[in-house]
Amino acid sequence: MELLGKVVVVPVEWAGALDLAAGLGARGATVVLVGPDGAAAGRLAAVLEAGGAGRPAVFVTDGSPAGVEAVADFVAEMLRGREAV
Repeated sequence: MELLGKVVVVPVEWAGALDLAAGLGARGATVVLVGPDGAAAGRLAAVLEAGGAGRPAVFVTDGSPAGVEAVADFVAEMLRGREAV
């Protein structure tokens, strides 16, 4: 299944985050790594890039309602102007 043009949000703290993000990124999705630890998200992003799973975005948030809204706004901005699929 081709995921080009799709955006997926993967919480960095999930036990399966690496496998999930790598699999989706390898299939063409834009991966947004989210979590409270920017350094951990950056390390995961580097592993994904080195493994050929695209270039993920990193978004640091504490999971609060305002943080979740900010992630939604970030993803909406990424999708703005893309052709509907």
